[in-house]
Amino acid sequence: MSNLLQDVRFALRQMRRSPGFAMTAVLTLALGIAANLIVFGVVDALILRPLDVERVDRVRQVQPTGLAYPVFAYPEIRELRDTNTVFSSAAAEVSQNFGMEADGLTRPVWGLEVSGQYFEVLAVKPAMGRLLTREDDDHPGASNAAVITWSTWKTEFNGDPGVVGKTIRLNKQPYTIVGVTEPRFHGTETFLQPGIVVPIANEEALEGVSWLNQWSSKNIFAMVRLKDGVTDAQVKADLDAIANRVRQEHPVEEEKLGYRLTEPGLIGDYIQRPVRAFMSAVAGLGGIVLLAACANLGSLFAARTADRTREIAIRMAVGSSRWRVVQQVMVEAVVIAFFGGAVACGLAWLGLTELARWNPPTDYPIRFLVAPQPSLILVALAVSVVAGLVFGVMPLRQIFKTDPNDAIKSGGQGLAGRRWALRDVLLALQIALCCVTVTAAFVALRGMTRALTMDLGFNPKNVTLSRFDVSQARYTGEAAGQFQRRLLERVSAMPGVKAAGYANTTPLANPSTTDIYADQTTDMRPSNVAFASFVYGVSPGYFNAAETRMLAGRDVSFADTPKTPRVAVVNREFVKSLLHSADIHAAVGRYFKNRKGELVQIVGVVENGKYFFLSEDQSEALFYPISQAPDTATDLIVRADDGAEGDMAERVRAVIREMDAAIPLRASESWKSALAFSFFPAQVATAALSVFGGFGLLLSIAGTFGLASYTVSKRLRELSVRVALGAQGRQVLWAALGRMLGLLAAGSVAGMLLGVATGKLLSAVVYQASAQDPVVIFAVGMTMVLAGLMSVTGPVRRALRVDPANLLREQ
Repeated sequence: MSNLLQDVRFALRQMRRSPGFAMTAVLTLALGIAANLIVFGVVDALILRPLDVERVDRVRQVQPTGLAYPVFAYPEIRELRDTNTVFSSAAAEVSQNFGMEADGLTRPVWGLEVSGQYFEVLAVKPAMGRLLTREDDDHPGASNAAVITWSTWKTEFNGDPGVVGKTIRLNKQPYTIVGVTEPRFHGTETFLQPGIVVPIANEEALEGVSWLNQWSSKNIFAMVRLKDGVTDAQVKADLDAIANRVRQEHPVEEEKLGYRLTEPGLIGDYIQRPVRAFMSAVAGLGGIVLLAACANLGSLFAARTADRTREIAIRMAVGSSRWRVVQQVMVEAVVIAFFGGAVACGLAWLGLTELARWNPPTDYPIRFLVAPQPSLILVALAVSVVAGLVFGVMPLRQIFKTDPNDAIKSGGQGLAGRRWALRDVLLALQIALCCVTVTAAFVALRGMTRALTMDLGFNPKNVTLSRFDVSQARYTGEAAGQFQRRLLERVSAMPGVKAAGYANTTPLANPSTTDIYADQTTDMRPSNVAFASFVYGVSPGYFNAAETRMLAGRDVSFADTPKTPRVAVVNREFVKSLLHSADIHAAVGRYFKNRKGELVQIVGVVENGKYFFLSEDQSEALFYPISQAPDTATDLIVRADDGAEGDMAERVRAVIREMDAAIPLRASESWKSALAFSFFPAQVATAALSVFGGFGLLLSIAGTFGLASYTVSKRLRELSVRVALGAQGRQVLWAALGRMLGLLAAGSVAGMLLGVATGKLLSAVVYQASAQDPVVIFAVGMTMVLAGLMSVTGPVRRALRVDPANLLREQ
């Protein structure tokens, strides 16, 4: 222990003696560790950390077998709840947007409609008042009780201590606030934070529609709490028995029904797998950056140890063992690593805190609960120790090969530049690893460029998008359709409006899918489905306002009503899947059947587009006349003349308020702004990989510059002799840095090959990632050439300015 403390004090003195080296080493390591700590913090919050509920090991989400999206019809969940023998409680939940009126102000708020056992499943306790119970959801109208979350209480009600018992209006229906949830409650999804919770039994009164008894309306999540002592085998047997019974009683709707349990928090397996893939890829790149940082520090330590050859030789000559010297060097490395880890922990803590405050560009209640936890300090400590040991062992070979007699006789001057040293290998490794991160950055930038310029099937430029639901102002049925048409007429007549239309939802927002059957199909069970298609309800003028090209046939019309034959406009991919032909003109007039068995005639064909994700393959899309299938959800799009878009959003809001001030607008903004969340994954990937690439590039420049400067400084005497003997500048330069340039070229080539080999890894992060793209390869090559030139410019100038007379006189 005495020796260890002595070594620590000596290491601190060495850092004070060489502050430039110490700061460079600490900052290099801090950035490398911080990047990995931030990745760990996000992984911990999204994947590793369970929901903050009691006995979370007993809470599960139910998911259909064979389907990624875990939704059910409400009758299925009732059957599951009432007939199981392995759950202590089972609950349904569905996310909804409400128009909440409180204190005379109506505003949109996201909330949950839940069944009576919801809070039993989660074992959540109220901070004030009470929570919903089974009696509140016993039957429609049993209770108009509402529970608000802690964050809603703070933001919307200013922390009013008398909020319990207060009456609010949801979609113009009176509700009484009966309780406030505890602060730790954020719903059942890791990244979604609801604001209010109400009984699902009141769905028809709230939304104006009733799907609680429909086996075909699958839009609800199911959560369960396992009884104590039940085994996985018992759970599986019970679920299989329930599924078999439901399939027999409902062979058409539930032909392939099966149940399985998944961990809650990431919508079952739906986004858990892509999140894991994304974070694994980013963590891999973070590890490469940290390894490159360790290689950089290892190279610096190896060079520094070579400079201390005389010191080490004297210590061994007076009786110190080689292992004692090794201990001293390792302690120095670990001390630097601790400082680097401390700085990294501070940087990561700050980064995660800011990330937790950040709101993604969407009107959905998305929040990233990635606030740093105490475990971050332990991880920083562990990573620091490992990193210190990794780069600390680099100089060991030099220490064990040191001959005290030779070192003292030569004055500690090694033969720098004449033999391949470990630091040379480390430099080449570092350049190769950094080249991988630079490749990833350019792949991300290339992917982002493609995303921004891809054909979406519509043109969001100069378009204002307003989202609202007229049912929240108690418009239903024919009244809803009349309001929508009057609004369209008013908006279309506004100055500066080029075209206008509306739909129940827009592409890349929140589309629904429907099953498509061939026109000769008579049994509408799932096994007879021809294919699934995205489905939209649109008004006349929608395609013109969206600038979606009509390829054949006609647009929808207000003459298409529920009393006229069913018609639809489809996209090119729909035609291809239905007719197995690309002849769009032959598709006009043809028929298909929907899941109700109704015959639908194709009256028009439009171009393909993007409907759910930017990264999706070509998908089928179906556009019904909204006048034929009325819907209260409204996405109004208004295309302005060039130069008239500036105040269009406010003008549209004014028209809606004038027609009915009770309608809460979810959004009224440019369509490009509304699409920001669709581009969000590509932007995050580009930002993350660009940061890693930039840091890797800095490491490459710093490492090359450091070793080049070291090489030149150790060979100044030799270079001066060469100049004195008549060597030309080119010869001096090649003698000084020829090997360095070779290492730079070899490392860059190896890194580019590794970058191409990691194309599969990059594809988990960036859509259509290709490190083999000629543009990417050229950009990476030019970047590494420029980085190399920047790295050696200073040492080259020093080598070419050698004055043999002055240098030999000084020595």
